[in-house]
Amino acid sequence: MTEQIILDNVETEIDVARAELEKLKVELEEKKLELKRPMRELDDHELVLVKKQAVVSNAKSALKEKIEAQKKRDNEMVTGKFINRKSPGQSAKLTYLKYDDDPVKWYTLEDGKTYTIPRGFMDQLNGGDETNPCYYTPHFTQKTEIMDPNRPSSAIHDIDASQKKYAFFETRAA
Repeated sequence: MTEQIILDNVETEIDVARAELEKLKVELEEKKLELKRPMRELDDHELVLVKKQAVVSNAKSALKEKIEAQKKRDNEMVTGKFINRKSPGQSAKLTYLKYDDDPVKWYTLEDGKTYTIPRGFMDQLNGGDETNPCYYTPHFTQKTEIMDPNRPSSAIHDIDASQKKYAFFETRAA
């Protein structure tokens, strides 16, 4: 009989513990919902700021993804022929550093030889405008009209970037 009493007491304690556990689960869910609710209502100005911040955050993450994709493309290795237009037949020692977290890489390239280099460096060698700087000698052409002293502007009419110093021609794998 004493074993039956002990067993009943243990079952009672288990039932009490279950009831307390269920009560704690309910309280925990209520606290979670309370934390999700804003402490106060936001006014129109604050809502505009919150939306603006979300837009800026989304734009930053999109830009970061775009930069990562470009970095991946720039790090692809390409094989091709180096041409030294500045000094034909001579070798050239050139640096490549496109991203802040990349190490500085030095390349010694001989005219007419085939090399495997990163695509970003090939683009740098073959580039040649304001958005894609490369190795070239710019030639400036001056504006022919008379400059108005009341409205000063640049005297440069155009920049000729066709005088490239180097070129790299990618060879296609067959």
